[in-house]
Amino acid sequence: MMWGAIGFWITALVTGLAVKTPAAEMNKAAIELVKTGKVDVARASWWGFDPNDATECLQTAIDSGVKTLVVDNVGSPWIVKPIKLTSNQKIIFEPGVEVVAKAGEFKGTGDSLFSATNEENIELIGYGATFRMRRDEYAAPPYKKGEWRMALALRSCRDVKIYGLTMAESGGDGIYLGVAKKGVPNQNIHIKDVVCDKNYRQGISVISAENLLIENVRMTNTAGTAPQSGIDLEPNHGDEILANITIRNCTTQANNGFGYQFHLTALKASSRPISIRVENSRSIGDKAGSVQITTGRTIQDAVKGTIEFAGCEFDRAGNQGIGVDGNPGGACTIRFIDCVVENAGLCKPEVSPVVVSGNGQGIEFQNLILRDPLKRSPIKHVRLEQGGPANAVRGTIIVQDAQAYKTITMPPSNR
Repeated sequence: MMWGAIGFWITALVTGLAVKTPAAEMNKAAIELVKTGKVDVARASWWGFDPNDATECLQTAIDSGVKTLVVDNVGSPWIVKPIKLTSNQKIIFEPGVEVVAKAGEFKGTGDSLFSATNEENIELIGYGATFRMRRDEYAAPPYKKGEWRMALALRSCRDVKIYGLTMAESGGDGIYLGVAKKGVPNQNIHIKDVVCDKNYRQGISVISAENLLIENVRMTNTAGTAPQSGIDLEPNHGDEILANITIRNCTTQANNGFGYQFHLTALKASSRPISIRVENSRSIGDKAGSVQITTGRTIQDAVKGTIEFAGCEFDRAGNQGIGVDGNPGGACTIRFIDCVVENAGLCKPEVSPVVVSGNGQGIEFQNLILRDPLKRSPIKHVRLEQGGPANAVRGTIIVQDAQAYKTITMPPSNR
């Protein structure tokens, strides 16, 4: 009987099911099991819970080094100040859990809800759970204006999984992939089944990353400060990396900026070539446009690499469906394969569904379908390069309206 009772109590401590401690109390017996290595799964509430400020409880639980930490649904939000993540840990947020930024805190312009710097082997699993900040609060005094209060900020991290969470109302980006150590990108990052909603600057910002997979992610309702896009790939320096980036089965919707924005002007010819592929993804009602790709620089100094959109749909953009600015000399191959642009910029008949700034070298459209009820040119060229071809865009565009369709082949046949 004695051993049976002991076994019962250990099981109860580990699972947190059979015996529940009061929410505000620390479970010292359970914590001792973690310290002595007798358990490798723990519940955050073992370190206590304060409904007014649970920062110390949650941070101490993370710092315990337990391999798997379950942030339990205690019936009210985990209200916290900035939390630091650590290496070699899986954190599971139970369904219904909300981790909420404490009101009146996050005064530093770079204060993020969760952050990790130079860490590795982190898993954040939270189907039905939410990280929530206070976007509107940060936009007014006494707060200093800033765009870096992220829901989750990773800098020079590797081997990270982020599954199932909602990142809402940050004072910056829902998820930020930045740099802590010069020349060290985020590596082997997998973001899946995530929602980034009502963030201040971006749904997701990618500054430097290698082997990044983003799939089944919704990036919606970004508003506050530019660029205000669903996702923005935008290095700050020439030694930063965008290599083996895949965005798959994602949706951007109702963002004040673009759906998919790639602003690459910091990269140059000496930078590592970029490789970005967007597959089976959608943009719906993004106000500035569905896609904007900007490379900039000169023919001699433009970044090289490949950007592909395959099987994507761009619907009801407030401006152009596809915009490409720069790419001098065709340094990058920019390819759209079996994509659809529908009802782009209907309130702006002077704007074509596709806008190319420059001569269009390196741009390929493979069976791009344009569904457009307005009588206007399907593609518009602005700011042609001196000495370059008038139109170097290649491929096939199929223009459809209610009555008929026509196929445009570029360059046109001489026959």
